[in-house]
Amino acid sequence: MLQRTRSIAVVVAIGAGALALAPSATAATGTALVPAASSAEVAALLDTKIVDFDATPDLVDKGDKIEVSGRLLQDDKGWKGYGGQDVKITLRAKDTDAYQHIVTIKTNSDGSFKATVKAEVTGWWRAEFFATSAARGSVSDTDRVDVKTPPKFVYSRIVDYRAWPDPVDKGDTVHVRGVLQVDTDKGWDGYKGQKVHVLFRADGSSRWEHVASDWTDHHGRFGVNAEARTSGHWKAVFEGAKGVKGTDRTLHVAVREPEPEPERADSRVAKFNASPEPVRYGRHLKFTGKLQVRDDGSWDGYRSKVGLYFKPKGSHKWYYVKTAWSNDDGKLYTKAKAYKSGYWKFVFKGDDDFYGDTSRIDYVRVKR
Repeated sequence: MLQRTRSIAVVVAIGAGALALAPSATAATGTALVPAASSAEVAALLDTKIVDFDATPDLVDKGDKIEVSGRLLQDDKGWKGYGGQDVKITLRAKDTDAYQHIVTIKTNSDGSFKATVKAEVTGWWRAEFFATSAARGSVSDTDRVDVKTPPKFVYSRIVDYRAWPDPVDKGDTVHVRGVLQVDTDKGWDGYKGQKVHVLFRADGSSRWEHVASDWTDHHGRFGVNAEARTSGHWKAVFEGAKGVKGTDRTLHVAVREPEPEPERADSRVAKFNASPEPVRYGRHLKFTGKLQVRDDGSWDGYRSKVGLYFKPKGSHKWYYVKTAWSNDDGKLYTKAKAYKSGYWKFVFKGDDDFYGDTSRIDYVRVKR
């Protein structure tokens, strides 16, 4: 449906003189301006029409661009494209009466025209060809485009994002940690109670695999642990929430083949003894034993450090007390004060050459 616009007056130069044009019928009726001329001159003018006018897409966010297009035809022994002509693209905004000029386009040789314009308001778009000394003016059909104001989003971000160790041995555990924050009136703050997904993409692959998910704590912290299988990228993804835009972070971790463990021999902690038994409260206990390692089929003394551990009577937990060193013959000797009845033992944790071992357990009663 053509829309009514305000009247205008135009003067068009024809030949050596100028013809004054009456107020345009276009503004009042939707018919393009036609010069005031003689009957013979008017009869000689070409008829024109604008076809296939389109403004797309029909729904956009404010400030987005739309494409307007169409084709200007002339009736010169049959309708055909009218090239090299100026076509004006106009817009009548919703709740207004007047069309406003937006842009002028030059038609191609086949009469087609196309332009990209920014849509700021909902309204009706159309193309207008104003009359010339050779052709009558014409106006296209209208096409409505609705413009919506995009909702206001709050932004989020992931900070302190890390994955370790890097590099990591194949089969070991990769620890992925980060902090999800949201932009508030007081600045960036931890975003609690949100689900963060951790994805993995192997080097050379385009596929992301879901590894695990975690919920952020009161400070926005999240973390997952996963087995290191191959080198690749680890991505933390927050998909967003109502009014909050999502975010993600990615980093790379290299996975290496673990070095083979060196061959090690057996060890033993022999002849462990705690004395005296019983012992008075607060008095010293003496601990003896012998650290030995297997060398060519025989047990030899070995110099190394050994831990002394104690488990109180009725408890299930062993407590580290102190470290003792064996001498070159493997002999162990140390002292510790006794305050509770319980169990004692020596523990050799091993080294690059020998496996570890634990002595027998010796119970000592403490009396007051």
